[in-house]
Amino acid sequence: MNVLKLLLFVGTDGRPHDYEGNGCYLTKLLNEAVEIEAMFSQDYEVLATGLNLFDAVLFYTDDVGKLSQTQERGLLHFIEAGGGFVGLHTAASSFRDCESYHRMLNAFLDGHSPYMDFTVSIADDSDPISAGLSTFEITDELYYLKHDPTRSHDLMRAYDGTKDETHVVAFKHTYGSGRVFYFALGHDMKALMNPNFQEVLRRGILWVGWHLEG
Repeated sequence: MNVLKLLLFVGTDGRPHDYEGNGCYLTKLLNEAVEIEAMFSQDYEVLATGLNLFDAVLFYTDDVGKLSQTQERGLLHFIEAGGGFVGLHTAASSFRDCESYHRMLNAFLDGHSPYMDFTVSIADDSDPISAGLSTFEITDELYYLKHDPTRSHDLMRAYDGTKDETHVVAFKHTYGSGRVFYFALGHDMKALMNPNFQEVLRRGILWVGWHLEG
């Protein structure tokens, strides 16, 4: 079996997320999947010099982090050349001055709901990331994103009763020769331990790494 090599890159600030603890949990969890070999890192320089060792990179990053121009270029070149990128939760609020990063992601945080229970619905039940999945409940923050739906394929949505609005939760698109998947959930360990969250994340990683077609 061709194993997907994933760099799980986590933020370093820790407000309000335990990036290191949650990142270590996700790394252990993903390494239990036979198709994935995940490596945990907090070293920003790997983005500039070391991504060629991986098939895909996952960002679970703080909202006050900074990328140097060399690091941002290294990341974007990796994806353009065919690498995979997964943005998780706060990846949409990270590196706020990096316009090219957010253009690649097609997401910029524009607020969020209170931490609450809500229902995630499937927008496309034929896509390989969401096929066969059912509506599920989760306790998390529901992100409000600056997001252009014409540039991505939306996969999941959720209704926010506090604002009477529906917001995208998961989407995918291509960037150059690479693939990008964004999943807006993942505020804390309770969310990360949700079996539905775990299955969506696993499939998203496999899709960006070209292990799922479609």
